[in-house]
Amino acid sequence: MKAIFIGTRIEAFKVLEQYSNIQSVITTQKSFVDKYIDKIKYKIKYVNSKNKKEIFKFIRDAKVNLILSSGFPYIIPKEFLNKKIKIINSHPSLLPKYKGYSSIKEAIFNGETQIGVTVHYINEKVDDGEIICVKKLTIKHYKNIDMVYKKIFSTIEPHAIKIALEKIK
Repeated sequence: MKAIFIGTRIEAFKVLEQYSNIQSVITTQKSFVDKYIDKIKYKIKYVNSKNKKEIFKFIRDAKVNLILSSGFPYIIPKEFLNKKIKIINSHPSLLPKYKGYSSIKEAIFNGETQIGVTVHYINEKVDDGEIICVKKLTIKHYKNIDMVYKKIFSTIEPHAIKIALEKIK
């Protein structure tokens, strides 16, 4: 399966790398993914506020089967979603609750006892598409938010992405 990775989270990238033939990587300069990947092996494009429309066009016109978003800093507008490409997002919350950027902090602030990761198809609304996979984490025994983040992004998210990729093959 030909794929594009868009985002900043290394562990998510590594899972996609195992399950597909990554054609391109779109990330931000100096992100964890930027520092990690082999720039000779992968075509890399950097996204920022000035070139995001160009990047959206690249995503829309890509000749791939799958795009995985994990930590991508921009919302892809409806006109750039290609119905022929499976575009999925890994979001660090139990959707439909806690959409958007600060989902983990909001869940903890609101006293949630469980948080997790939802992998879903991207549609024209933010964190709204059909859910493919959900993995939960009970957080009552974690001492601080850094431990929660580490568990979510190093273990829960990669596991959820693996299950989602197996489901959509």
